[in-house]
Amino acid sequence: MKFFKKMSKPEQNNWRTGAILGFYTYMLLLFINYIAYLISGSEPLTSGVIFWTGILIAFGYEFILNLKSKKNVKY
Repeated sequence: MKFFKKMSKPEQNNWRTGAILGFYTYMLLLFINYIAYLISGSEPLTSGVIFWTGILIAFGYEFILNLKSKKNVKY
């Protein structure tokens, strides 16, 4: 019994691109949070906000890339 369908090559590439963008989003938000902590002594972003922002960026960008690649497929 399969729970998930096999990903095509474009879908794999789109996920890899989305995951990389999500990772860089994490790094940027953590950097901003740490610099603000050093300057003001308090963290402006909670860990939940940082986590969910990175997840949404990764999956959202992958979704957009998948829509664009399916739109460009010629039958």
